[in-house]
Amino acid sequence: MAKLGVIVPPMAVNATHPDYNTWLPAWLRARDVLSGEDAVKAAGEKYLPRLDSQSDGEYAAYKTRASFFGATGRTLEEYLDLVFRRAPVVALGEGEHLRRFAGDCDLWGLDFVRYARRVVSEVLSVGRAGSLVLWEQSGRPLVSLWRAEDILDWAVERVGDRVCLTRVVLADGARRRALRLVDGVCYHEWQEQDENGAWCLNERLALKRDGAALPFIPFVFHGPRDSRPEPDRLPLAEIIASNLDHYRLDADYKHGLHFAALPTAWVCGFDKGEPLRIGSTNAWSSDVPGATAGFLEFSGRGLAYLERAMEKVERRMAQMGARMLEVTSPEVGGSVENGPLCGLGSIVASLNQSLSRVLQIAQWWIEGGDLDALAGKMSFAMNTDLAARALSGDLITALVDAWRKGALSRESMLEKFKRGEVLPEGRTVAQERALIHGN
Repeated sequence: MAKLGVIVPPMAVNATHPDYNTWLPAWLRARDVLSGEDAVKAAGEKYLPRLDSQSDGEYAAYKTRASFFGATGRTLEEYLDLVFRRAPVVALGEGEHLRRFAGDCDLWGLDFVRYARRVVSEVLSVGRAGSLVLWEQSGRPLVSLWRAEDILDWAVERVGDRVCLTRVVLADGARRRALRLVDGVCYHEWQEQDENGAWCLNERLALKRDGAALPFIPFVFHGPRDSRPEPDRLPLAEIIASNLDHYRLDADYKHGLHFAALPTAWVCGFDKGEPLRIGSTNAWSSDVPGATAGFLEFSGRGLAYLERAMEKVERRMAQMGARMLEVTSPEVGGSVENGPLCGLGSIVASLNQSLSRVLQIAQWWIEGGDLDALAGKMSFAMNTDLAARALSGDLITALVDAWRKGALSRESMLEKFKRGEVLPEGRTVAQERALIHGN
């Protein structure tokens, strides 16, 4: 990559895309909920409105008594473990350069499978992420992950029957990066703010490979349904909303317990000026005829409604989490071509395509040529059969019995064993049959 002088005006980077402005609150809300109780409580009234006439001290106690149930974060971790319980199938071709990239794709020792886990986590969390693939001066490709909040602006143009990315602006700490196509050449710019707050061009590079200008922007969007730049729905949106609903219900429940469930003494016919102490060494007496005292008793009927409401929300969150694993047919017009998949499986299938694109761009940096021609050579495939469960002993016995009686072929039985995680990971049906006949 050769550094060039200023040949085109610097691009304005002070604006954000309208879609970015629309979706940013949802992304930040998801980040807080996934971060857990400290982040949610630090947001204060954003997630827990103040009750009428509460002072600052009363509201602080009201918030402190509440507990945040981290269901969303646990759901995310369970999904990630489910996706990566089987090792992804990675096709890297015959070259050693791409294998070295896959073993350390960010120059910090991160292999591509762990990088893919980060991508999946981002997309499940906020429905969006991006990968920038550049050529490092050390002579190898390098990929960096960009969060949804850091992808500030973008633009696309239709060229024939294809839609091409023509601009993307990224927040890089105090700086902003801009990649754009100008007359078929991809420029990479860095801009910084001056003392007046204006963004000024600091550096510009024309991205090249072996002296030839890069004709595309080496940036890949990752989303739950495709790799388009437009933000998509948050896969965990409903669970996030229910999680916050549960937090508010818990706050009201603990508030009610604090004030209603504690024993409350009452007196009638006693001197208001005399202090009354409670304890085994103190007795109350009054010279007023008919004076009486007692304790208010708490029945708990009102709080029972809050308890039932919280239980209902907990069941709803569990149902929504399970619904992501229900097998459904792909959406019409979608990019998923794997047949019926569960909701999470469809997301993973989409990410398999975009992560494969990252590998293809990395290989293009290595060998050049036609980028589209690499589509069949480099691929990344995570497990999409997420609705499958390990076979029980009774079902294994039934399958073997069906095979012995001729109701099921050996190959079909072994395929069931593979899907049911009876066969060792990575062993194909053909390999298992070879081992059987070899014995």
